[in-house]
Amino acid sequence: MPSFRATLLALVASSTLSTLVLAHGHIRRVIVNGVTYPGYDRWSEQDQSKVVTWPFSTENEGPVPISSINGPDITCHQDATNAKGKIPVAAGSTFQVVRFNERGGFEHPGPEMHYLAPCGAAGCANVDKNNLRFFKIYEKGLVKPGMADNPDWVTQKWATTEVHKSAQQEGDGWIDTYTVQIPQSIKPGQYVLRHELLGLHMAQDGNAEFYPQCVNLEISGSGSQQPQGVSATEMYHSSDPGIDINIWINLESYKIPGPAVAISASKRDDSAQTIHKRHARDLKLSA
Repeated sequence: MPSFRATLLALVASSTLSTLVLAHGHIRRVIVNGVTYPGYDRWSEQDQSKVVTWPFSTENEGPVPISSINGPDITCHQDATNAKGKIPVAAGSTFQVVRFNERGGFEHPGPEMHYLAPCGAAGCANVDKNNLRFFKIYEKGLVKPGMADNPDWVTQKWATTEVHKSAQQEGDGWIDTYTVQIPQSIKPGQYVLRHELLGLHMAQDGNAEFYPQCVNLEISGSGSQQPQGVSATEMYHSSDPGIDINIWINLESYKIPGPAVAISASKRDDSAQTIHKRHARDLKLSA
């Protein structure tokens, strides 16, 4: 049975964080070999006909709700449509996915997952998203077991909270930078990269938050592997232990949801760094 402190943490976190559902952000840019490729930005006045990220329509860029995880919105976010641009990237290489959020960056604790889906003869600019079949190439979840300690995330660490400790201010918001590596052995061709973050801050109330975004890639190389994938609508169930979970306890382990990694790529250095700034909405309960 959870302790009184753990129960209080969950209750206060739920009531506080439930009001903070606005402006969860989007991929602002992708950086490959020093070249910056802009992502879709609904408020931009620039030409966006060749952006590399799939546009989506959630108001204030919030999450895909748990009620929609078996529908088409879980694929590349709500009402997502094909991006027309694509990024040339070599198999085995690494690059940066930069997410922007005007409310302080992505502060939610949870896993980070990367998927690829081949676009086939249609190409990623025209493929029907319902026909995409994704295989996982990377996942990282609970980095350090322990008691939840928002906002510091020192005694309990997650993939997302470790990245967020290096959040940087940019313009009228904040950016979090994630590293993606393409497997060396993958077959060349056009692929949709599905970069997904999962917020578990309200999962104890059945409200885990899903933040998938899609990027068009053209992968070069001499590999031959292209694992069989699965529709995004079949990846998750609300009863999965990595989704139906209370993290506001002394958490000992965590099972990352979705299929297993099909082709692994080297993991980045996730050593902890210092948070640049705390935000007014941060919550911390004394022992």
